[in-house]
Parts: sequence; C-alpha cells; structure tokens
Amino acid sequence: MGGVHGAAAAAAAPVLRKAVLALLLIGLCLPLLLLAAVPCSLFGAPSVSSPDIQEMTAHAEELTAAWKRQRTLEQQAVDLFVSLLPEDLGFIRIEKRLGNTNDYWMIAITSVYSEQDVMTIDEAKIVRTMQAKLQYDLEAEYDAEGDFIGYVLVISDMTPAELMDKLGMDGQQRMWAEVIYNTICDAEYSAPGGSVDNTAGMDFSDVVFTGRGNSRDVVYFSQYDPRWGGLMYGQTNTIAGAGCGPTSLAICVSTLTDTIVTPPEVCDWSVKTGHRCEGSGSYHSLIPDGAAHYNVPCRGAGRSGTELVKALQDGKLVIAIMSAGHFTRGGHFIVLRGVTDSGKILVADCASYERSQKEWDLGVFLAECNKGAAAGGPFWVLG
Repeated sequence: MGGVHGAAAAAAAPVLRKAVLALLLIGLCLPLLLLAAVPCSLFGAPSVSSPDIQEMTAHAEELTAAWKRQRTLEQQAVDLFVSLLPEDLGFIRIEKRLGNTNDYWMIAITSVYSEQDVMTIDEAKIVRTMQAKLQYDLEAEYDAEGDFIGYVLVISDMTPAELMDKLGMDGQQRMWAEVIYNTICDAEYSAPGGSVDNTAGMDFSDVVFTGRGNSRDVVYFSQYDPRWGGLMYGQTNTIAGAGCGPTSLAICVSTLTDTIVTPPEVCDWSVKTGHRCEGSGSYHSLIPDGAAHYNVPCRGAGRSGTELVKALQDGKLVIAIMSAGHFTRGGHFIVLRGVTDSGKILVADCASYERSQKEWDLGVFLAECNKGAAAGGPFWVLG
C-alpha cells in the first residue's frame, strides 16, 4: 500500500501515530521489544522506560493473551448472541458456521473501531465486537423419510466488509483496518508461494512414498492436484494457491490413521473452524488443532533439531512451516517424512513432487524454518 503524502499526511498524522502505536502494542502484530526501537517522540514520552510506556506494555501483554484465547472468547460471544435472541424461535439445536472474518480481521477491526486506543480494549470489548459480527438463520431439518423434525439455528459470521458496514466505519477507518490486518499477516503468516514444478498437473491418486532408512510409507497429496487444486479454500484463494497447510495435514492424517482424509475435507474443516487466514494462508494453529480434530497425537517441537530428528527416527511425521529459501518464496507448510541411514531428511512437499524425491540436509530446515512461528511451531511432531 502506498504512502500518504502532502496535506493528507498532515491530516492523517494523529491517526497514523495511533495506528502505529496499536500495531506495536498488539503482541500478535509485532514483538513488544520493538517499542525500544521506536523514537520516543512518536509517543510524546521522554523514554520507553517511562511509566506510561510501561503501563502500555503491561496492558499489551494482557491484550495479547486475550487475543490468543480468541476462539474461546468467540464461544462466549456466540453464547451471548444466542441469549439475546427471541425466546420463541423454537430451534432444536445450534450449528456454527464461522470463519468469514478471521482472527486477524477481528484484531484489526476492533482496534480501529476503538480509535486505535489500545488501552481501552479489554476482553469484554473483544467479546462485544465478536458478537457484532454474528448473524443467524433458521433451517428446516427433515428425517430420512422426509418428515419435518424442527429448525436448526445456524450461527454464521459476517465478512470483514459486512462487519465494518454494520459498525459504520468510514473509508479512512477501513483503510487503517486493512493496514493493520496486512501488517499482522506479513509479520506472522504468509501465503504458500512455493514454486510449482513441471509435475503440477499430474494425477497423484494412489501415490505412496516408500520408506527408506527410518522413514515410513507416506500417502502423498499435491495441493495442485487437478481433482481439487481449483477448488476454493475460503473466500479469496484456491487449494492450489493457499492450501499447503490443509494438504500437509491431510498427508499426515491419511498416513497415521486408517482413514484417507483428502485436502478438500481438511480445507472445509479449516474454514468452518476459523483456521483459514484470508488473503494469506492458514493460521499455524491449524496443525495442532487439526491433529486433535482427527485424533492424531501432536506436539509442538519448537526449533529443536534434536527433537525433530528423534521424532523422524521413531517413525513419526513432522509438519514444518518454512520461510523463504529452498521450498518457498514466502511461507509454506511441508511434511518431513523420515531420515535416511546417512542422516538426510526426506520430505513430502505438497507443492512439489520433484522436491519430494530429494534428500535434504537437516541444516536447511533449521535455517529456513519460520522462526517466528506460533502454536508451538515451526515444527510439529505427529503420531
């Protein structure tokens, strides 16, 4: 997004200062340590050790913890929303279909709606904003014989644009919400961006990588597979363009269980449960939360090369989130499927069958993994 110039810059300066402060203080956007590197004049304070900045930092830590509990807070918002509905609706059960407005849009919209004054945002305000995005419909349900059973109360969420319409946000507020959203995505999450090799159009049905050394046989899926590559993953991209996370998880679930779970199935679950990061890729929480959903043991291994190798030697699989390097120009989930007798790492890269045939040095993964990964990453051990 281009800069602000001339008279517009002067008019926007107060908003800019507030927006930058909001970005710095929301722990999920930028590390709090960046506060020390920002000119003190930005905040109108003599030093970052002043009581005001210390108070802001402490509040930011509390706010960060609240945002990390966002899905729990979302359930609180759903409960509150349902409690305020007319008592005579007469539904037999509730079904949630959420995911149109993801976590980072909620952070951005809540911040802007609060005039970028982070100090006024608390858990209650987060819940209220989440409640504002909710809407409902009643859908008739019938049994196998076609007889009417009752109505299902379907709770869904608005898109970011619809929510900003409902909140009455003007053009400038929308612009800053987009700035904050894009800043968070750029800092923590990135689209797959992996290069496509000349096997992208192949039919990968029934492909299994045979184990070598300490590795195991692994079911392989490609996100570019013509059976599903063109299907939408969320609102803004296809499985081919943004589905590396669900596809990697599908590889692991299908390998480690008795059930074949395809990338479209995992993508559908990811969207419905809010793990899709629109305009980017998938939240890192997709891996541990998705593994739990499919009853596959999973633990975050952080950046431990020792734990990574031991897990592979024990026949487990590892999902890695990679940054720019051999596997991607931006960010990309891949599966580490084994280690050879000579200590080389084998992969199942859903963006490249060609790269999946090679043996790799451990150092490549330790150097190129996403070192700012969330949810226990950049390596997750499954199995």
